[in-house]
Amino acid sequence: MTTTAGTNETRISVGGTEVQMFSGGSGPPLLFLHGAGGNSGWQGYHEELSKTHTVYVPSQPGFNGTERPEWCYTITDVAHFNLDMAQILGLDQYILMGSSMGGWVAAEMAAMRPQTLKGLILVDAAGIKPEKSEITEIFMVSADTRLKQRFHDTSQVPNYDQYTRDMSPEEMLVDHGNRETASRYCWRPYLHNPSLPYYLDNMKVPTLIVWGHQDAIIPLECGQLFQKAIPNSTLKVIDNCGHSPAIERPQDFLAAVNAYIAGL
Repeated sequence: MTTTAGTNETRISVGGTEVQMFSGGSGPPLLFLHGAGGNSGWQGYHEELSKTHTVYVPSQPGFNGTERPEWCYTITDVAHFNLDMAQILGLDQYILMGSSMGGWVAAEMAAMRPQTLKGLILVDAAGIKPEKSEITEIFMVSADTRLKQRFHDTSQVPNYDQYTRDMSPEEMLVDHGNRETASRYCWRPYLHNPSLPYYLDNMKVPTLIVWGHQDAIIPLECGQLFQKAIPNSTLKVIDNCGHSPAIERPQDFLAAVNAYIAGL
């Protein structure tokens, strides 16, 4: 987990569940939702975004330092949980950003309560089943295989050695718990909700869809289907990039996000 000196790690209570929260910066609110691998803490792109926004990075229910409420079984449940959390934080007219599984959660949140959002950013999001290709298996493979699936060109990943080092026993326990929770939420149906395109059909929040062209986990076709499903959306494809543009191509990612935010 990566944190910086300017980051606050706090806990807030949402319906009796203590949520681990990283936050920093000042300005309009931006809520970031992590993917199925769990919360990696405060990252470089969070720091950059915090120069113009107050950025919130919570650990999702059942991940890292946040327990899973007994009633939380599906991504739709997680979306309701996050809407309650956003209300407790006092967020209104905020930018909602989600990556991978977090993008799926964000899309469902936007469909449920669009009036509270200023903008929506989906980054290589799960949630929609491709028609011509397949979403790659990530739960029943080794950690090394998952890492190879995540990045297109590891030579352009800053501090790549942090992803390949041996985990401590404590980190291994957290990683196992994260994978168990992700499997619970995402296994059936696999990494999608058949109803999501219909939820999004009348959702008019200005939406930026960012996708790594060479995503080996969730194919670019899914980004195109999100663009088709969301009326007021733009798809930005980043070439020479895999599943995690914010990590693998941070400058291109931030350029796309900042240009979108400037136009809101």
